Parts: sequence; C-alpha cells; structure tokens
Amino acid sequence: MKQYIYAIVDTEYERATGMQGIGDLQSIEEINNEVSIVCFNDMGAVVSPTLIEDFPVNRKNTLAHQKIMEELFKEYTVLPVKFGTIGDDVQTIREKVLKAEQLRIKEHLDFLKDKSELGLKVFWVHPETIFTRILEENPKIQRLRDRLNSRNGGLQREQIQLGDMVENALKNKKKDVEKQIFKFLTGLFVDHKKSKILSDNMVVNSVFLVSKEAEKLFDKAVEKIDECFAGQLKMKYIGPVPPSNFVELTVRW
Repeated sequence: MKQYIYAIVDTEYERATGMQGIGDLQSIEEINNEVSIVCFNDMGAVVSPTLIEDFPVNRKNTLAHQKIMEELFKEYTVLPVKFGTIGDDVQTIREKVLKAEQLRIKEHLDFLKDKSELGLKVFWVHPETIFTRILEENPKIQRLRDRLNSRNGGLQREQIQLGDMVENALKNKKKDVEKQIFKFLTGLFVDHKKSKILSDNMVVNSVFLVSKEAEKLFDKAVEKIDECFAGQLKMKYIGPVPPSNFVELTVRW
C-alpha cells in the first residue's frame, strides 16, 4: 500500500507511534491508519498508509501533517518532508529515500540536531498613531496633505504622490522598529527568514532557527522587546516547532 511521508528522524528503531495518519481512513476497518517509523542506517522515515495520492493543501491536511511533526519533535531531530509526498510502499521508501539519499539526509539531520524554529510576528497596537507620527516627522508630507485638504482633494496625481510618500515613510518606520527589535535578538539565532508583511499594522514577520540551549535566552529577549515597546507593539511568539522553514526534504522518485 502507498505511504504518506511526513518526515525523517534520527532513530534506528522501527516502531508504531500510536498517532493516526493524515486522511480519513479510520472508517475503513481493514486499514490500519497508524503512523509508524521505518528505518535504514539510523534514519527513520515517518509514514502512514494512504489511499489518496494527491492531498489538497487545505487547513485540515496541513494541520494534520504539522501536528505529527510536532509530536515527533518532542523525541527526535526532525527533517521535514515536503507536504503531500507519497511513496509506493515501505520497501520503496527504504531503498529510494533512506538508502539513496542517506548522505544528504545525514547532512540535514546533523545540521538540525538540537535546533528548533521560533516564529515572531510583531504588530503596532495603534497604527493610527503611526500615521500621525509620520506627518509630524515629514514636513513635506504634511504640507502636501494640507494643500490637498484645502483644495478638496486636489489633482489625482497629487493624491497618488501623497499616497506614495506615506507608503515609503511607513516602510522606513517599520525598518527602524525592526532594527531595534533585532538588536535584542542579535547572537541568539543560527539563521532567520523574513516572511511577507501582510498588513499595514504588521512590523515583523520572521522565523528563527535557534539552538535549544539558546531558547530560554531568546524567550527573555522577546520579553525585553515587549517591555521596551510596552503599549506600542503586540507580539505573536510561536514555538519551538520543527524547523520546516529552513530545511525541507523534497523526494525525487
């Protein structure tokens, strides 16, 4: 039977995990949907049986995939495998993934060992005050805004010019705040990646690869950021979770 592959972990012991796999197979009595680990040379592929060959990228499926990786992460070094990866059967996965890619897998597992991913999203609590501050700090913007107001809106090109000036000033303001935030975090992470800023009130949207011994220091740094910007910023701090934003194995059959 085909197998869904979640991740590769650093173990030599094959076992059933007790977790139910992705997809709704529990209603089919003859199919055991349990997640298990199959091994080759101290590497274990985490798999579960599947009748589905093309999993839709939706909330239900991605959460199921992520939940299993997070449970594994409590016990193992986890090398995430790209969502939706299907193998023909257990033996094929041993031969064409674990055996064929063992050097690449070993390199990834060694790099990820004792590291976790932490996510930090930072938002302005009162974004309207930021626009007020932009006007105070940029006389040109303020004069153009006042001139347009006195002319009941003015020309369209002037409105576009004002919009561009405010947008650029907002980007610069975010960069300044981001630099201040990163000063607290300097030296506490191995790597980091920035994700897309999704709204005007979002300042930072980043993930960090952090050694487990530095996690508490990183936690304290985030607390200091919160104290420093008390009332100005709110934060969404996530983790530790498997580092899927930094290393992900793509299987080529």
